[in-house]
Amino acid sequence: MAEKLFNEPPDKKVTTYDLFDNKYEKELKYFKFRPSAYGILRDGDKVLCKRHPAIEKLDLPGGGIELDETITEGLIREFKEETGLTVTVGKLLSVEDTYFTYNGEDAHGILIFYEVNKVSGELTPNGEDSVDLKFRDLDSLTQENLHRSCWNIFTQIKLRKSA
Repeated sequence: MAEKLFNEPPDKKVTTYDLFDNKYEKELKYFKFRPSAYGILRDGDKVLCKRHPAIEKLDLPGGGIELDETITEGLIREFKEETGLTVTVGKLLSVEDTYFTYNGEDAHGILIFYEVNKVSGELTPNGEDSVDLKFRDLDSLTQENLHRSCWNIFTQIKLRKSA
């Protein structure tokens, strides 16, 4: 007999955070997978960061991949929507996961980080989910000013820089 493609989740709670970094314990059975892709666009020792207008923390351009998109198509679309830039997708840097809550929905996020290269366009925040869009010194990016979804990737980038 064939195994099921999707198993029922175990009866347990997981720790999740919302956009404002509030912590919750929630039932895993209500979570859905949400793959997302984010781009690292560098200019020397600077990295392009943006901020969601509802919060003060910085994060990277990118976001959810739609069901009819490949990972790279989703990243290119999200990057263009949030920055006004057309990019090509380069090297895969990291894949991580996290539990999060957004607008009342619970997700087990799969976060995929790539290097990206600018092809064309001018930096233009969309105001909806990206404001304060600019290149920032890598050394100035810390857990105090970065959204938690970016902590690990920036730690990795800084370690590679110092190696």
